[in-house]
Amino acid sequence: MDDDRTMGTIVSYPRQPRGGSGEFVSRLKRAHGAQLVRYLERMLGPVGGAEDVAQDAYLKLYRLIRPDEVECPRALLFHVATRLAINRLRRVRTELASAAAPGEMNDVPDEAARPDRRVLLDQAMQRLTHIIDELQPNLRQVFVMRYVTQMPRQEIADQLHISVGAVEQRLTRALAHCRERLAAHGIDWSGLE
Repeated sequence: MDDDRTMGTIVSYPRQPRGGSGEFVSRLKRAHGAQLVRYLERMLGPVGGAEDVAQDAYLKLYRLIRPDEVECPRALLFHVATRLAINRLRRVRTELASAAAPGEMNDVPDEAARPDRRVLLDQAMQRLTHIIDELQPNLRQVFVMRYVTQMPRQEIADQLHISVGAVEQRLTRALAHCRERLAAHGIDWSGLE
């Protein structure tokens, strides 16, 4: 097993014996490659490198995944790519900060939240991740497709072979569960759609 220790959580991926992963990754790239690159371009913005991050995601999946154990390949692809993109953004930010002369550091606006607020946000995100993991699989799948990969509702319906109304119902149930569980932790997340 390999561990991905990105964003404070550990995700273990089973080691892949070489059979079948090449075709699996090729199918993923053909089916979702263009959409993944557009998503990464929006995420990375002026930092760039969307194609590189996408390629790194394919490589990681090739090395680590057993295709027969993947329930939602697209969601896994976007999950891995998102974590790689976040790592890239962190690395670029660190490089920019270290490249600035000490006197110039006072001129750089601090985009980070205050430490106390950052801790609260990190705790809230950890709780939200745990709450999402608690969702029924059909609700979690729709939730991740809509809010993590930002897939339109119609496309979700097409991929899952369900109606847009069923997508809406699942999203409503998933969001209600998330709000309820967050409220139980004292977090008012009324910003959930």
